[in-house]
Amino acid sequence: MPRFLVLTCLILLASTSLSAQTNSELLARSQEMIDGGDANGALEILDRLVKKKPPSAEALLLRSTALFMIGDLEKGRRDLDKSLEIDPGLRQAWLNRAALDLANQDYSDALNALEKAKDLDPSAADNDLNIGAVQLLQGNLQQASDHFQTYLQSNPTSANSFYLVATNYAMAGYAGPSIEHLRRAIEIDEKSRLRSRTDPNFRELASKPRFIEILSNDTYRVPPGAYQRILEIDTPFEGADSILLQSILDALQFSKQPFDRRVEVTPDWALIWGEMRIKVTNGSNGKGQVQLSAPANQFTPAQWKQQTDDLIREIKIRLTQRSR
Repeated sequence: MPRFLVLTCLILLASTSLSAQTNSELLARSQEMIDGGDANGALEILDRLVKKKPPSAEALLLRSTALFMIGDLEKGRRDLDKSLEIDPGLRQAWLNRAALDLANQDYSDALNALEKAKDLDPSAADNDLNIGAVQLLQGNLQQASDHFQTYLQSNPTSANSFYLVATNYAMAGYAGPSIEHLRRAIEIDEKSRLRSRTDPNFRELASKPRFIEILSNDTYRVPPGAYQRILEIDTPFEGADSILLQSILDALQFSKQPFDRRVEVTPDWALIWGEMRIKVTNGSNGKGQVQLSAPANQFTPAQWKQQTDDLIREIKIRLTQRSR
């Protein structure tokens, strides 16, 4: 079954407080190794820890995660179950248990585990998100939507929150709610659109006209008072390999201006994010157009003029070099 992004918390272990300092140090070291992808190194430490008396529920929980990482699901499940027998108050263990149940399509058991996790921390932000995800898999659309709504009410300005709800609807086959929540995520943070382009959770929506529309349109509007400058160039924008786009990227690298290497490209426009937002497109006359903008608090007027003057000069230099 598809893996739910909303349950990313299921592979992250909550911090624990242990009475024995040496155990605490070893557990911390094991956690660092797991976080760094060194499951085998963590197991060398944890194999010793779980043999101590009395047995440590936290060590078993960590070892179960390391075992899952190396693909030993049977031993990992045994350790996870044993950790819950010793300490049923380990919320993270219930979350991990829910992840296993989901993988086995045991939705009722997964929901039960998530309810126990919620009982242990009723205020945790992920409660309604995770429970809603399982409700969708059970076909309980209204109940799932109610949980998602509660989750979003506590995160009304979080693009990631709307994005995660959108992925759940998408994977459960509910195109309409998925697209609407993705649209809201993009309104809050337009990088959500770029994220969705390569997200396998949206694969089933790839042919939907409304989804295609979202990916095709740049709905951003420069806010009042923000800096804006438009450069028109004879060289047209012609997609990812166009001379214009590559020259701009060359100019940014040469001038050492920080920018996000993840460039969003469509047949009609490209977006580059950094200290300024750079949109590359064509004007109505067919010429290339470079639209520079930035929030009013990003620069002083003098800095904005200097930064854009320098960048425009470099773009023209790089264009000349590439054109040759």
